[in-house]
Amino acid sequence: MNRKSESFLRRMHNDQAGTVYVWAIFLLGLMLGMGGLTVDIGHAYICYRLLQASTDAAALAAASALPTKATAISEGTLFSSKSGNYNAFGSLNTPSAVTGAAVTVTPGCVTVTGLPSCGGSVVANAVRVVQTVTVPTFFIRALAVFKISAAQSISLTAESTAVMRGALRGPYDVALVLDTTASMQTSDGGSNCTGTKIQCAEQGAQILLSELQPCLMGSTCGSATNGNVAQPVDEVSLFTFPAQTVGTQVADDEPCATPSPSPIKYPDSTTLGTLTNLPTTANLNTLVSEYGVVPLSSNYRTSDSTTGSNPLTVSSTAPTSTTPSIVNAVGGNSYFGGTSCTGMQAKGGESTFYAGALFTAQQYLAINGRSNAANVLILLGDGDANGGKMGSSSLNSAGVYPSANGQCQQAIAVANAAKAAGTKVYVVGYGVASGGCSTDVSPYNNACYTLRNMASSDANFFVDTSSVACPGATSVVMNGSTNTLSGIFTAIVGDLTKPRLVPNTITFTAS
Repeated sequence: MNRKSESFLRRMHNDQAGTVYVWAIFLLGLMLGMGGLTVDIGHAYICYRLLQASTDAAALAAASALPTKATAISEGTLFSSKSGNYNAFGSLNTPSAVTGAAVTVTPGCVTVTGLPSCGGSVVANAVRVVQTVTVPTFFIRALAVFKISAAQSISLTAESTAVMRGALRGPYDVALVLDTTASMQTSDGGSNCTGTKIQCAEQGAQILLSELQPCLMGSTCGSATNGNVAQPVDEVSLFTFPAQTVGTQVADDEPCATPSPSPIKYPDSTTLGTLTNLPTTANLNTLVSEYGVVPLSSNYRTSDSTTGSNPLTVSSTAPTSTTPSIVNAVGGNSYFGGTSCTGMQAKGGESTFYAGALFTAQQYLAINGRSNAANVLILLGDGDANGGKMGSSSLNSAGVYPSANGQCQQAIAVANAAKAAGTKVYVVGYGVASGGCSTDVSPYNNACYTLRNMASSDANFFVDTSSVACPGATSVVMNGSTNTLSGIFTAIVGDLTKPRLVPNTITFTAS
């Protein structure tokens, strides 16, 4: 071989000039590809998080409407990412997406501790929401030149399952105010139960206690000190009107034997101050000792899940100030067919004036409520405040609490002060008649108007089936019956709970 040719070939083989450019071009393409892939995956991940968040929101909204299936489906759809709905993010709908978000809302049934099971009026206690969307790619779509058409878009799916209200609650400090005026002595007539109105009202209270949570879920409450267990969740107190002789409620209302309460003139005094300011300790103690029946207590059940004919804890010994018994005061387990107590009696003695009991209950909660608990006030009555001047009562005639004039307007004012302080107010009208409130002027001279405006909202306002139809009242259907006290108190407990998400792996049966 010619030495010159050999030298030339050897020089070409050994000469690496320009190699770096070849590698640079190759690596640049690789880096651009990796960068493009990162951008596309990042965009898809952001879209997925939006889709999952809206799916969670849709499931919770749908669960809030259960057990009504049609409403659950409409609410779930409304909170979805489907175009035109509340969470219709632009990146999840055309033209930003290849195909817009699609949603499927399916009511069904699951088994969860503390959750109302399916059956009767509960046709669904859970809901499953599935959303899908297809979003475009921006860089890896270039792979289409290699006949990889799937690289032009990414399909995303998000799924959430939520259960209805009933399994997650509180804690709450509850003040229950019951009417024990003479009208509650009359027979209910079968609208709610076969007994007197006070007995029916007490049975409603029993339902409330049976569905509230006295202690931590899945635990035995243990012994109680001064009426409360070691780790209480929901504490409940009981008030009544008319007021009773100072400090006699334990002896008169809490024993299982036939009690004999002694109603007194309404004790409210003009020295109480304004509705938004706490009265003096002495004044409040006096009011509580006369309107109060049982202080905040959590010894009404032995665990969070007692059932059967005796779910409530009846005190077999004489209650004392350190061992109060709200269960005894509301008739034991009579609603459930178990051990019964006589319960509070509607002795009458004074006409209806409930502003004082509401004021006392709210101020009691303000002083004695726990910092980690929300305050709840529940009033049951016919709404017709008509106490007049009530003889030697200390009520004034100025029309401002505490006054013998404008009694229904005062009740609204007291309730508004409670709401402004953060208390959730429920009102249960029982045997409400048209008109009423003879001490008031329009629009307050109407029991329906008064009760409605005392409640925190129309969703917190109920009237039973024996009442006239009141505008704004929430209708409750349970076990085929409409607006019974049992259904109303069940609805109140349900409203005090929250829907919650559960794992999608839970056994779910579409209904």
